[in-house]
Amino acid sequence: MIIKNIFSKHIPETILLFTIFLSFLLFFSGQSSPAGSITSADGPLKLPIIMYHEIKTYKLGKDVISPYEFESDLKYLKDNGYNTITMSQLIDYVYYGAALPEKPVILSFDDGYLNTYNYAYPLLKKYDMEVVLSIIGKNTDDFTKIPDSNPDYSHATWAQLYDMFYSGCAEIQNHTYNMHSITSKRVGCMQANSESLEEYEKVLTDDILKLQNEVFSITGMLPNTFAYPYGGYNDNTDAILKKIGFKATLTCDYGINLITHDPEILFDLKRICRSHGDTIENILKEALKTIR
Repeated sequence: MIIKNIFSKHIPETILLFTIFLSFLLFFSGQSSPAGSITSADGPLKLPIIMYHEIKTYKLGKDVISPYEFESDLKYLKDNGYNTITMSQLIDYVYYGAALPEKPVILSFDDGYLNTYNYAYPLLKKYDMEVVLSIIGKNTDDFTKIPDSNPDYSHATWAQLYDMFYSGCAEIQNHTYNMHSITSKRVGCMQANSESLEEYEKVLTDDILKLQNEVFSITGMLPNTFAYPYGGYNDNTDAILKKIGFKATLTCDYGINLITHDPEILFDLKRICRSHGDTIENILKEALKTIR
């Protein structure tokens, strides 16, 4: 299933050809926008990105909510006119002025846990919504080789991720292949103190391209967004990701994003952590207060 290493040399060409093709389609689309949509003429876009990790029936807390809470989120968003979008839709809006639905919101899931497949997926189908799912490649590989249904640590398999992707309920993005850990040397994909820029670029690029190739080989889509493990990054991280070809990054920084048509606005996007014991209505209201 894994693309040969030589493919990584052709990723930039693939992105370029896709960009040209997309630009061609948009140019000849008549520039019309569907009713009830946001266009490039509507000014800065207020975009909340909700950050989820796990859905369980127990051990609820900062990064773990219940299936009932997740369904209440989807119901509230649906009843109040919100529309879920993907990172690709957001990128197309920024780069090409493509229309977005009114009151867009991004629901982002990190890590790729099995409980996302077990609990979130059926509800996403029920409410006709989609999420941005940033996965850890090695965990996906490990649980694909030896599946395990333990809700405390299991991750979804490639087959399960493809099921979500093919249904239209999940866009698969990159959360590193194997840099989602905290060691004495490194926190997530952060540059180590003793590491030169050249060394850091090689380590980060090798890791990320491994997952890029795997996702492409499974879905036929190349991830365009990177979610920082533990929210850790610096200017060098951003520069390397741009060099690889990423168009956007997701942080753990709190707040609502004001989206313009400057591509730089897509880097270091803020998110709102969805914790147990609150409501999505209150979470959104509090986050909107941060906009000046």
